[in-house]
Amino acid sequence: SFTPVRLLQNVGSKNGKEIHFLSVDNAESSEESWSMSYQTQVSSDDKTFTDNVEYENWDDWLASTKGIVVSPKLTVQSPTPEERGKGGVTASESISALDVLARIPRKYILATSDAPVRAIEAASQATEFSWSTDLTATALAALYPSEDELDDGAAIFAKQQWIQSWKSGGWGTDGADLGPPEVDWGVKCVTGSLLATGSDNDHNIYAKFRFPCHPVVHRAGLGLSMLTGCDGEESLAALVCRGRTYRSMRDALVPLVTAPSDRRKGSLRERKSWDIADVLSRILSRAVKLEGDEDSTSTYAVVPLHERLAHCDDRGQNAKLVTTDDDEILLVATRDIAVGEAITRDYKAAPQLEKDTSKGALRLLLQFGLPPNAW
Repeated sequence: SFTPVRLLQNVGSKNGKEIHFLSVDNAESSEESWSMSYQTQVSSDDKTFTDNVEYENWDDWLASTKGIVVSPKLTVQSPTPEERGKGGVTASESISALDVLARIPRKYILATSDAPVRAIEAASQATEFSWSTDLTATALAALYPSEDELDDGAAIFAKQQWIQSWKSGGWGTDGADLGPPEVDWGVKCVTGSLLATGSDNDHNIYAKFRFPCHPVVHRAGLGLSMLTGCDGEESLAALVCRGRTYRSMRDALVPLVTAPSDRRKGSLRERKSWDIADVLSRILSRAVKLEGDEDSTSTYAVVPLHERLAHCDDRGQNAKLVTTDDDEILLVATRDIAVGEAITRDYKAAPQLEKDTSKGALRLLLQFGLPPNAW
């Protein structure tokens, strides 16, 4: 009595071939039980912290800042739905190696080294110390600034609006990635989001049902395995690692969320916790490690414009970030770039969760949400 229902959506392409996935409401085998899809646009079924954004595109936001300079040789457009938030920055003129593509004052970036004291104190209360905890705390503090942090009100507001504009994240950030809303153990069964679903004791809780973890996470692991061609245990381990990382910081960072999202369900504390999960997923998909000079330490950061670049091809990234002594970050071309070529970064070189061993297509999809043509 298991009836397959085919998904009506073309979700991308790889090696010149269109990729579609089979959607099934119920099935006996793991192959047939796959009913998830790639998100191609942000779901409007539930409100998140990205609602009510003041600036709807890059140009509007850029105009609200002071000091960010983008080369006239670049064209910045909104990523297409198929690009899942990564892309839209291209060369409108020929670019030479070492050309400066953008100058971003440090006050507009998120960096762990610039975190306010209250963010540092909150992160220090986490059960595990990690760069992801520190950077998530930094983002939450910027998203919900305190009165004593409003010395440069315009810059604080611009940074806040930039963070609020983040819609894409790792796979599963949006419930649409988990398939149709009516599917069992899909989006209707998550607690806030996939990342926030489950507990550290799920192995014992669900052992009597012969599940290695929460059924929603288990089903998601099967889907990731089929999508990326990785081993099922590997995909499940990556999901469990993300969940443990989130729960290690959740209680410590709740006080930073002063105005949680207006969601259709959940207590005040639950909505704050789910907002932390959303920010964490978006941080993981955007973060970069900025290397310091001999006299300074490296820092983890999210940098405007750089965080939305497409993933590079086999030639490697054609742009990189460079720190300066002038309190700004430069985006510099690493080689000659032709007209119409996308400006890219190498997401494989981005920081990874300490206990996450995923790689290849699994990591590119789960952590960054990158589409099949980027694998």
